Amino acid sequence: MDRYLIFDESGNLGANVRFFVIACVDTYSFKPLHNVMKRKLGIAKKIFIELGSLHAHEIKAKDAYPCIKYHIAEVLSQKDIRISYIVADLKHVSPKLLEQKNIFYNYLMRILMDHLLSKDDEGSTIHVIYDNHTTKVGSVNSLEEYLLLHFVYDKGYNLDLKFKCMDSDSSDAYVVQAADYAANAIYSHFEYNVNTYYDLLKLVTKHKIKFPTKSFMK
Repeated sequence: MDRYLIFDESGNLGANVRFFVIACVDTYSFKPLHNVMKRKLGIAKKIFIELGSLHAHEIKAKDAYPCIKYHIAEVLSQKDIRISYIVADLKHVSPKLLEQKNIFYNYLMRILMDHLLSKDDEGSTIHVIYDNHTTKVGSVNSLEEYLLLHFVYDKGYNLDLKFKCMDSDSSDAYVVQAADYAANAIYSHFEYNVNTYYDLLKLVTKHKIKFPTKSFMK
């Protein structure tokens, strides 16, 4: 059975914010997740015409009204998914590392995926899906190459890793929007102490990783 790891982030490594979040929606039920997000966001676009006109197929979580974010979190909490995340406290991250945004992003991705993949996954097909604004490590190694080197060659896992970069506003990327809403809920919890959506997702949240571990939120 194919497994899907769907990633998106919230926060900005280049802005004056304290936290940066990468969230993963982990599921074996790709099509049901796609269908429910398409249906729910389609209804929202009809009700809130001003939001529907912003993008062709999506309502970004950062633009969504609280009632939309609440309902999407409620829906996700009832689906066959697991949510995992890594949150970086930028106050305690080396400025030099923050200057290398692509490298830092991919380093955080590797840490998160180390919690998601293990020897138990050997022989599986893992689809790694991420939004198209995810970029490269430096100018040489892409995210895909970086992760392949780590899991297949360094760790020696027998995995079939398939990567797909998607435009979150395309008609086939509703699963990426699920990750967007999850990331936004987690980011709002840490950055603004808004717990409404985060609390709804607790039942389906698995790994909660804080970086750097020793100095997080000190």
